[in-house]
Amino acid sequence: VGVDDMFIMISAWQKTSLMDNIKQRLSSVYSKVAVSITITTITNVLAFYTGIMTSFGSVQYFCTYTGTTLLFGYFYNITCFGAFMALDGKREVVCLCWLKKPETPDQKCSSFKKSCCVPCDSLPDEQETDVHPMNLFFRDYFGPFLTSTEYKFFVVLLYILYIISSMYGCFQVQEGLDLRNLASDDSYTTPFFKVEDYFLDYGPRVMVIVTETLDYWDKDARQKLEKCLADLENSDYVDKNVTEFWLREYVQYMENSGQDVNDKNTFINSLPSFLTNFPLFMYDINISSSHEIIASRGFNQTIGVSSSTNKEMMLFQLRSIAEKCEIPLMVYNPAFIYFDQFAAILENTVRNVIVASSAMFIVSLLFIPHPLCSFW
Repeated sequence: VGVDDMFIMISAWQKTSLMDNIKQRLSSVYSKVAVSITITTITNVLAFYTGIMTSFGSVQYFCTYTGTTLLFGYFYNITCFGAFMALDGKREVVCLCWLKKPETPDQKCSSFKKSCCVPCDSLPDEQETDVHPMNLFFRDYFGPFLTSTEYKFFVVLLYILYIISSMYGCFQVQEGLDLRNLASDDSYTTPFFKVEDYFLDYGPRVMVIVTETLDYWDKDARQKLEKCLADLENSDYVDKNVTEFWLREYVQYMENSGQDVNDKNTFINSLPSFLTNFPLFMYDINISSSHEIIASRGFNQTIGVSSSTNKEMMLFQLRSIAEKCEIPLMVYNPAFIYFDQFAAILENTVRNVIVASSAMFIVSLLFIPHPLCSFW
């Protein structure tokens, strides 16, 4: 954006007359381009600052950095770059006076000096400004061609096709993120994602975490926890046959060995031998130094979550069941960070578009008093 503003200012500078003084030329440039670059800069900055309203931290940082960068670029353009153009204007005047002097055999301009003063070895007219070849093309060829009757129909047809293709594209857009796009082509994770396509019926393995201390030896507490697990297993997105929970295995282990599962001391003292025989559950139980189970976890296998919509619904459903449980539970999987984005991206996008469009309209209305022109 800053480079675009520089080109606009240079183009306006080239249209000024060398016969005017530097102050007049610079004033003419700013009078022609200041409003346009100010409008574009403010609208761009507001559009990026609108992104700060999103719920994603990475997007907030990016929008803050980019919006601030555009703001500083604007101030540099209207201050520092204008000053450099004024200095270059002095060079143009000196070079013009020097090149206009009659040449003598001893005072011939070398080609190197000429190229430093006037590019392409062309001497600008004092009364008329240089006309760039691209300006000539658009003025003498493209402009008349664009206003011809035949081309007007072509432009209208092209615009209709553009609208149709845009509407079709909007209906084809799907939420979601293909994780393989986050890895390089030669990454060792790429083959894994390709093989994973053959197991689309199975989703991520979700941890069911008991977040607080619980008397697992108490029968009522176990029944409440079992009811919560049963509610999770009855979800449309969970395969109840693949649930893995250490407490179920431990209760069966104690009953098979003839121990009282409802006795606290027996329950706690038998855990080491159980974990020795079943090392799979070694990291599923967090035992404190005072021999209390301060947290534990189990696993549910999700199914039918091949699409991003199903993943979003699965996330909401499991979290809702966990919140309603009498036992403090939390469901978690590392992939939930992406599923949270699926749930929030539509709302954030619509809100940001509305706010950014409103801000742009207000800014345009301030600089362009005609409401219809501001709207377009």
